[in-house]
Amino acid sequence: MPAKIGFIGLGNMGRPMAANLARKGATLVVRDADAGRQEGFVREFAVADGSKANAFADVEVVVTMLPNGKIVRQALLDSGIADALPRGSLVIDTSSAEPLLTRQLAEELAHYHIGVVDAPVSGGTPKAIDGTLSIMLGADDEELAARAATVLSLMSARIFRTGALGTGHAMKALNNYVLGAGFVAAAEAYVVGEKFGLDPKLIVDVLNASSGRNVSTEAVFVSEVVTRRFRANFTFGLISKDVGIAAELADRLSIETPLLDQVHRALSDGGKELGMGADYSELVRIFERRADITHA
Repeated sequence: MPAKIGFIGLGNMGRPMAANLARKGATLVVRDADAGRQEGFVREFAVADGSKANAFADVEVVVTMLPNGKIVRQALLDSGIADALPRGSLVIDTSSAEPLLTRQLAEELAHYHIGVVDAPVSGGTPKAIDGTLSIMLGADDEELAARAATVLSLMSARIFRTGALGTGHAMKALNNYVLGAGFVAAAEAYVVGEKFGLDPKLIVDVLNASSGRNVSTEAVFVSEVVTRRFRANFTFGLISKDVGIAAELADRLSIETPLLDQVHRALSDGGKELGMGADYSELVRIFERRADITHA
């Protein structure tokens, strides 16, 4: 384990990930844009406050868990942290970020003699808490990948070595596209069935006992849609961002992806209608409203 680890981003995912590092004996320096959230973590886990860039002067590895690649870049370069980090240090970006921006960031940080790997995660907050996230590790250098794995293994044993730098972020975006596509398809089927007179719970039960089942029908539809709770803890903003990254990657590769584009549009439009902070499971309510289906 590195002598000291920096952790930037203590949100819904970052906080439990950093907490797992602290509980397993890592010496941490933490930083978050929300001062109150940062102070609370520092007090609870007795770790160092990273408000000032020079707090990272003896940090060997920095883990970032931030909203997107642009914010990762700002957090490292605009804050002075890159200047403060010692030569030979390593950045592990666990955010959902754009693969090509990740490669650009690596080129910039190379001038500071800082290495970069991408290691986005999947599984949501519950798996971040219990340490069972799926981690997709991309790196151009096997030594950097091995160094990263020593830290990542403290947060989960499920590490998939995806290939070169950027492939982790690409895989995360593609995974969430498939998640989104499965949800949109299930939502359309659910609403068509409702309109025709099928019982909503029956629709989901049959899907889950048949070939149409997917992770959305087995989890989100059972716990959030049929119950009308709509609290899957994944916002339109987050899923539409990830699906957008997948769409942008396909466009850069000159690959036509009509379904990907339609799924991205459906999720983006849902966010525009209900707000990007709304739960993406509420897309069902939008489809129901368009179909003139009402619920008491």
